[in-house]
Formats: sequence, C-alpha cells, structure tokens
Amino acid sequence: MFRTNVSIPCIWGGNLEGFVLKSDKAADNGGSNNTKKIICIHGWLDNLNSFLPVAEKLVTDRPNYEILLYDRAGHGFSSHLPKGCEYSMAHVVQDLHCVVLNLGWEKTKFSILGHSYGAIYGITYAACYPEEVECVVAMDSIPWSETPTEDVFKAYRTRIDASLQFHTKPPRPVDYDITTEGFIQLTKLRRPGLTDEGVKLIVERSVRRDKDNKLRITFDEAIKVYPVYPYTDELVRSLFRNLKASTLVIFTKNVDEAKYKNSFDYMREFNPNFELELIDGPHDFHLTHVKEVVDLIERYFDKYLK
Repeated sequence: MFRTNVSIPCIWGGNLEGFVLKSDKAADNGGSNNTKKIICIHGWLDNLNSFLPVAEKLVTDRPNYEILLYDRAGHGFSSHLPKGCEYSMAHVVQDLHCVVLNLGWEKTKFSILGHSYGAIYGITYAACYPEEVECVVAMDSIPWSETPTEDVFKAYRTRIDASLQFHTKPPRPVDYDITTEGFIQLTKLRRPGLTDEGVKLIVERSVRRDKDNKLRITFDEAIKVYPVYPYTDELVRSLFRNLKASTLVIFTKNVDEAKYKNSFDYMREFNPNFELELIDGPHDFHLTHVKEVVDLIERYFDKYLK
C-alpha cells in the first residue's frame, strides 16, 4: 500500500495534515480513469486514524480506490484556528472545499465516508456541492432538528455567551506533563467499547512532544465550544432535498429513532438510493467492526458508484 502525505493550506493561515492511500498497483500506474476517490471525515475529539483500518481494508479489497484521510482543524496534527474563531459547520465545509480544490478533486466526482460529526459535515458538504459528491456513507449520525425555529435566536444567544465565556477566561496552564499510557487509559474511559488496538490508534495522533520534549494533547480546547448555528427542522428538510448523492447510513442498533425520525423520513422522500443499516456495536464501530463496515460499504458502492 502506498501512502502520500499531504499538508493542505487553508485561507485562515493554518494547514490540514493527512495522507492519501493507494494500492501499490494504482501508485505504479499513476492512477486511471477507473479510480474511485474517497474522503474520510472523522468525528469530534477524534483524528484521521479512526478511519485508518477501514480505509486500508477498502484499498486492499478495491485496488482502484484512492482514499484521503485528514485531521480536521483543531484535531490530530492539523493547525488550530486563531483564538476566537468558531469551529462551525460553515468553517468545516469551507476547509473541506479547500482540501478538494487543493487536490484537484473538484474535477471529478468523489465519495465521502463520515463518522459522527464527520457524517453530519459530509452530508452537509454534499448538499452544498451536489455536483461533486457521488456517494455518502454516514456512520452513527446524520443532521437532525436540534432547535424549534421559534427558539433559534435564544440558541444563538446562549451559544454566543458560552463562546465568549470560554475565550475570555484565563488560559489553562500547561506546566503539567502527561504520559502516553496515561492518555491511553483516559481514552479508554472516554470511548467505551474500543479495543486496545483502536485506542492506541486514536492516541497516536492525539499527543505529540513539544519543543521542550514534553508530551502534549494535540486537540484544541476550543472545539468543545458548541457551534452557534443550530439546525431547525426546516433547514434539515432543505438539506436533504439538496442532497443528490446516493447515501448509506449506518447506525448502532441502539439508535435514537425518535431523534432522527424526521431526518429518516426526509431521506426516504428525497433520496431514492437511501439505505439504512444497523450494527451491533459501540459508537466507534468503524474501529471495532471493520470487516462488517467495509462489507456494507463495498456492497453499497458496487451498486451505486459509476
């Protein structure tokens, strides 16, 4: 398997770090017209390594697949946003478009694999740029109605106040030291159901040594601030009406059906190729049930990737 590192500059001054996976055969041939391009978008407090097992198996099984994995801003080894900037939906979609333009992938259709918040971002991107995205696989989340329309501005106020409170408080001192093993144990507590191997993969890009050779957590504390703009039911319906990509949604078996009912209804209404699959696993099932997830993706892509 061939890996090409990428460092993609963004308009806000930072870089997004990642790499492209190809089969050895595809790398030797320089690609072909039959190459299927895929972008993986990880979730909150996560990094690209969460998709690595799925991506590697997909490339092994389908040598014509070319897969980009990248750390979103504020995660993994990518840059943090300038202080006071919001890790918003619009910002994530803008960054993703910078990635697509940098790679030249806007010239051909590609597909998106997204997990958790990454699934929401992937679907939103596909609704904004329907001419670019052929298929979306959304894992354990999709956009849903968070706030009634009449309460939107109350939500604005609450979230703006929370953001200002966070950004004006004194910075937390960083004179503490952590160990890799300590962060592994913390990750196990935060991510129930993950295997030891999965935890180590996440931790690999969650900590790194600073200039003083001390181990530091890589994610930006500001990603914990809730984005200002909430989804309303009208916005969710409009989003799914604009989504043209064939969409496979994979949830755990304990999915909150009431929470996502309207979203599922809109997808069935507007997306003739919409399919829903359930997996008996934890939230991070793409790390714990790799073969099952890959089998579902390959079956779906075999039907709808042209």
